[in-house]
Amino acid sequence: MTIVFYLKDGNRCEAHGCSWDDLDRLASQFNNGHLMRVKGLYINPNELISYVVYDVEEK
Repeated sequence: MTIVFYLKDGNRCEAHGCSWDDLDRLASQFNNGHLMRVKGLYINPNELISYVVYDVEEK
């Protein structure tokens, strides 16, 4: 799955190849105000507008 982070400064970052465990951890880090880490990407939750999850199943 891909997670796209939309930041306050107008930029966006993408994390590819994420798992459901990564998403659970990100939600917990965001809710607790901790630095969000996934796939070598570090996001400050205070600079984040939203994050969107794209779960594309390949057949």
